[in-house]
Amino acid sequence: MRRIGRLVRRLILALLALVVLVFGVPTAVVFIIAGPHTFSAEDVTPHDVTLVMGAAMWGSEPSPALQKRLDVAAQLYLTGKTKVIIVSGHVDASYNEPKGMAASLVAAGVPADKIVADNKGDDTYSSCSRALDVFGVKSLIVVTQTYHLPRALATCRLAHIDAVGVGTGPGTYDATWFRYQAREIAANVKLLYQVATHHQIPAAKPSDAVQRALDAP
Repeated sequence: MRRIGRLVRRLILALLALVVLVFGVPTAVVFIIAGPHTFSAEDVTPHDVTLVMGAAMWGSEPSPALQKRLDVAAQLYLTGKTKVIIVSGHVDASYNEPKGMAASLVAAGVPADKIVADNKGDDTYSSCSRALDVFGVKSLIVVTQTYHLPRALATCRLAHIDAVGVGTGPGTYDATWFRYQAREIAANVKLLYQVATHHQIPAAKPSDAVQRALDAP
């Protein structure tokens, strides 16, 4: 029985070590990459372009979480921290995140010709990759929820974009917050897998929309 007990303990320790390796290392890597490049809206250095990550729309209106991201982006534009805002999100036949995001920014005082829609930003990896590969952006501010910011920022930087990040501020530490944090841990594993395997998004024709928005008076 003692021998079986020792074997069980060793198996448990091995499983714990595996969990730490599989989930802890990717999360540590993400935070190490993102940490030095995370700022408040007041302290971030000016960049020509800001990328706002999409989130759920509630009908024709941004969800409260998405609205917080848009409020930060509008603040960056109105205070001269950025010149053009890319709104990146999911679109299908009856659902359009970038359209709702753009409408909210216009209502906040951002000119429509300074907003560029990325209609194929289906996830964090796609939004960052397309910013570079489709829109030709090599440096930007990424804006999203604070809990999501480390992964979003690390994704952009691993996609060879000189990115800095601004979050929406601390959230409420409730069950929803902890669920999102747990999801981020799993998503960090996926991110490093995508990077390690050189995951490719579907090819898309390059767009000069960002440059045209920068050139607009």
